[in-house]
Amino acid sequence: MNALRKFLFGQGGGTSSLKPLCKQCAYNYGATADGIGISSSVQNLFSVKYSNRVKFAVKRVCRQLDILSELFSKQCNVVLAQRIRRSYQILLLYRNLYGEHLLKEKVSSHFTRIKKKPLIALLSAAAFSWDKERISDEEIKSCYKEVVEVKLLVKKSQHYKDHPTQVPEKQKWEQIVDADDFKVWRHQIPNSQLFRYRVFGHFRDIPARAFYNTQVDVHYWKDWDNQTLDVRIIDRDTDSGSEVIHWLYKFPYPMNPREYVYVRRCSIYPEKNSMIITARATQHPTCPKREKTVRIETYSSQMVITPYTFFDENGFSYVMSYCDDPQTNFPPVWYNWMASAGVHEFLERMHQAALRKHERAKVELASNRMDSPPAHLYSVFSVED
Repeated sequence: MNALRKFLFGQGGGTSSLKPLCKQCAYNYGATADGIGISSSVQNLFSVKYSNRVKFAVKRVCRQLDILSELFSKQCNVVLAQRIRRSYQILLLYRNLYGEHLLKEKVSSHFTRIKKKPLIALLSAAAFSWDKERISDEEIKSCYKEVVEVKLLVKKSQHYKDHPTQVPEKQKWEQIVDADDFKVWRHQIPNSQLFRYRVFGHFRDIPARAFYNTQVDVHYWKDWDNQTLDVRIIDRDTDSGSEVIHWLYKFPYPMNPREYVYVRRCSIYPEKNSMIITARATQHPTCPKREKTVRIETYSSQMVITPYTFFDENGFSYVMSYCDDPQTNFPPVWYNWMASAGVHEFLERMHQAALRKHERAKVELASNRMDSPPAHLYSVFSVED
C-alpha cells in the first residue's frame, strides 16, 4: 500500500509519478491539457480509423452504382430505339391511310393527352413487351379449329331436331339455346366455376365486311352500345397488327363498372374467305387498376366471320367462342340468361349498328364519287386484305 501511495502521490506528498506519465501519453497523441486531452486524443485516433473505412465503403458503393447506371442506360437506349422505329412505322402506315393533314391532327391530339403524364408514357415503353403479348399466327389458326368443331355441334343439333325420338347422347358441350339463327353451347372449364361458350349465328341483310368493321371501329362503339362508358386503343404492334384495347363497361346498379384491358387482332384472309377477330386479357402499364371499377382478369374471345359469297355481298355466318369472368356472385340462372338472351341482344345491337353503318356508307359513296373509288366501302379498317 505504501508503494502504491508513493507511485500515485509521490514522496511525502510531492509530485505524483502518474502525472508525468499522463503528460507523455498526451504529448504522444497530440493532447494539450493535463488529464483532459487524453480522452479526446484517443477519440481522434479511433475517428480517423473508422473515417477511412467509411470512405472506402462509400467509394466501393459508388463504383457499383456507376456500373449499374451504365447497364441500365444501355438497356433503356435499346428499348427507346425500338420504340422510335415502331413509332415511325406507325406514322408511315397512318399517313398512307389518312393523309398527311389528318395525321398531323391525330399526332397533335395524342401528345396533348400524354403531356400531363410523360413518366408513365416513357415507362410503358420498357414495361410492355409485344414479343410476349402479341397474338400469334398460331392463335389465329386455332380459330379455324373452333369453326370445324362448332359446325359439328350444329350438325348434331340438327340431327336430333330431325329425329326427335332419339335420345341425345351426353355431350361435352351442352346446348342451352337452339334457335334457327342463333345457337349457344357451353362447357365447364375443369377445376373452375367458369364456362366457355360457343355461339353460331348468321345474318342475311348486311355484308360480312359491315359486321366486321362495326366491331373493329372502336370509335363507333359508344354510338350503338349504351353500356359502353369508354373504349379506346392504347397501344399498337405494327409487326402483327395486334392492339391493346381499354374498355369500360357499365354493369347494372349498384355494381361497379367492369374494366377490360385486352390485346386484340383483327385480320381479313381473302384466300380463306374469312375474317377473324380474336382477343384475350392482358396488363398494360398505362392502365393500372383504379378505384370504383372491377378489373376483369379472365377474358378471351374469338370470332370467325364467313360470307356466303363475297365480303361485300349480303349474307354471312359467324362462329364465336368466349370465356369471361365478370366477378359477380349471381346465381347460375343469371349466367344462363347472359349466355343466351344477353349475348343475343348484344349481337343484335351490333347487327343493327352494322346495318346503319352500311346504309350510311352507301349514301356517302353515292354522293362523293371519285375517279378511282376504293375496292370496297370499308378499306380504312381492313388490316390484312
